[in-house]
Amino acid sequence: MRSLALTCLLLNAASLQAQITVQQPVVRTTSVGTTVSVPDRGRVFLGGVNSAESFRQNYGPFPSGTTRGYGLSGGSISASVYIIDLQAMDEAILNSVPDSPLQPGMGVRRTSSEQEGAPRETATAIDKAANFERLARQAEKAGKIGVAKLHWQMAAKYGSTVARDQLSSKPVDVAKAAASK
Repeated sequence: MRSLALTCLLLNAASLQAQITVQQPVVRTTSVGTTVSVPDRGRVFLGGVNSAESFRQNYGPFPSGTTRGYGLSGGSISASVYIIDLQAMDEAILNSVPDSPLQPGMGVRRTSSEQEGAPRETATAIDKAANFERLARQAEKAGKIGVAKLHWQMAAKYGSTVARDQLSSKPVDVAKAAASK
C-alpha cells in the first residue's frame, strides 16, 4: 500500500513538472475592399470585428483540477483624411503682411470710418508689389538671399519692374545691391 501511494505521488509530481506552457502571439488580419468618398478633415468608419472565446481544461491523473480561460478581442477599420495644400500655404505666407507699421505708399490705408468697424479696403497691386520689395530688401540685408528671392518673385507677380530687374540680374549682384542701399 505504501508503494502504491508513493507511485501515485511520483506520477502526480511528474505530470505537474511536464506541463510547460508556451504562449505565442495570435496575429489576425482584417481587411476591407471598398471605395469611399471622405471630405477634407473627415473620417469614415469602414467596419469592425469582435470575437469571444472560452476554454476549460482538466488536469491531473484523476481529473482533480480545472483551468478556465476567457478571451475577448475586437478591432475596427476607419479612414481619416487631412489634405495639405502646400501651394496654398506658400501663397498665404508670401501674401501675408507683417504686423509692422506701414510705410508711406505701402499696404492698406484706413479711413476713420473704417477704423470704427467698417470693412477694410483691399491693397492694390502696386501697394502689394511695394511691400514685397521692402520685404525683399530687408531679407537681403539680413543675408537671407533665398527668402529675398521669393519676395522679389512675389513683387514681380504684382507688376514690379524693379523686382523683374533684380531677378534677371545675377544673385551676387542682388546681394551687392542690397549691401550698397
